Amino acid sequence: MADAITVRPGPIEPLHWRALPDDMPMPLQQHWHYGLALRAAGAPMQVWHIDGADGPLGLALVGRRKFFGLVTIETLLRGPCYFSEPSTALKTAVHKALRRRSSPWRWRFLLQQPELADTAETTRILKTAKLRRVTTGYSTPWLDLEPDVDTIRAGLAGKWRTQLRAAEKASLEISIGGHKAHHYAWLLEKETAQRTTRAYQATPIELVPLYARTATEAGEQGILSVTAMSSREKVAGAIFLLHGNSATYHIGWVGNEGRTTGAQNRVLFEAMGALREKGIRFLDLGGINTAEGAGIARFKLGTGAVPVTYTGSWI
Repeated sequence: MADAITVRPGPIEPLHWRALPDDMPMPLQQHWHYGLALRAAGAPMQVWHIDGADGPLGLALVGRRKFFGLVTIETLLRGPCYFSEPSTALKTAVHKALRRRSSPWRWRFLLQQPELADTAETTRILKTAKLRRVTTGYSTPWLDLEPDVDTIRAGLAGKWRTQLRAAEKASLEISIGGHKAHHYAWLLEKETAQRTTRAYQATPIELVPLYARTATEAGEQGILSVTAMSSREKVAGAIFLLHGNSATYHIGWVGNEGRTTGAQNRVLFEAMGALREKGIRFLDLGGINTAEGAGIARFKLGTGAVPVTYTGSWI
């Protein structure tokens, strides 16, 4: 089967993503908004079309970096995406075909980070494809937004729901935005200061305005922001990146007053409803680290989201 599969590079065209199924989550790192935003930041990006004997099977968004002018490393994060649910045999064949894009003799390597759970079956698939794991995977909670808001509320953890009720009784003003930069620019400033204070690194801040511009140029909304205010002061907020049928909780901030009132619970719950109204079905709450970020992990898991641990990076 692997010999019948071909992988051909091409330009990033939004048209290609329309064939992807609505009932499967779309990872941020595999959406064309993300690819074009990174390209605008100077990163070489391509879409690879994966074809079988009977037609297209899927696609993969791939980045490329060159080191010392000699070594080329291409990176496939959280992909590929399939046009229909693949069988185990097809996954194996596809990863074999992708591996053939590597050429150690020419110092060209492909690092694959599949959107596959870290299971024994996944390990068999990737080892059968002659791949070797180089890093372990991370965990992220996915929340299904298809149920109505009352059902989502009922699925909240008890403490989380209690904090939400307290926030709903507090005198908070909630603003939903994202169409214009001034809706969320303050959150980018808070995030920049937060990174400096806590000495941590994450996706460059510049991704957000680039992502917004990419989506706007295509006539789409790429950002949803939620702001909680008390006495005209911003006390909590969050930025969500929209990608197809899915969204990602990208940046969140809460001040001292917001922590007291449970404002961030209100922010996230209001976002769930707003995203549902926009046709978003799946919400990726972002990576969790139960060791170093136990509090944040509890907050995300308290929504009833289901955590998935991925298989990691393979080469």
